[in-house]
Amino acid sequence: MLDALMDRGFAIPDSVNAEKAGQFYAEAMRGKPIGALRRVFENLRLGRYPKFQSFLPKPAELSALVDAAAKHDRELLRIEHEHAEAAKEREEERTRREIGPEERERRRRKAAAVRAMLGTAAKARTLSGGFDD
Repeated sequence: MLDALMDRGFAIPDSVNAEKAGQFYAEAMRGKPIGALRRVFENLRLGRYPKFQSFLPKPAELSALVDAAAKHDRELLRIEHEHAEAAKEREEERTRREIGPEERERRRRKAAAVRAMLGTAAKARTLSGGFDD
């Protein structure tokens, strides 16, 4: 990727030994997520980093750019995971609230029994002469 940038006119900073630049950059990039690396190199190629429009970042600066991109990726993944978990919880809640025909009938009979009991209690109160004081 560095070679592709240098082919496009990017120069290695004077403070980096040109003979050992590949080794220094390789050390700095070791263990970095490839997706973040690709995005940083693409952004460099497109000139999206105003500070680095003609010179390559120093190895430590490039490492920091990749780390920031990887942190951004992790944050997006965390948000995506939270949204997926929330959607799963909503689906589970909706599934719990859905009742089958048997349960619906049982609840209807229970409500009818409660209404009948309340009607009987109201009738008994009326026949006994009213309200208790």
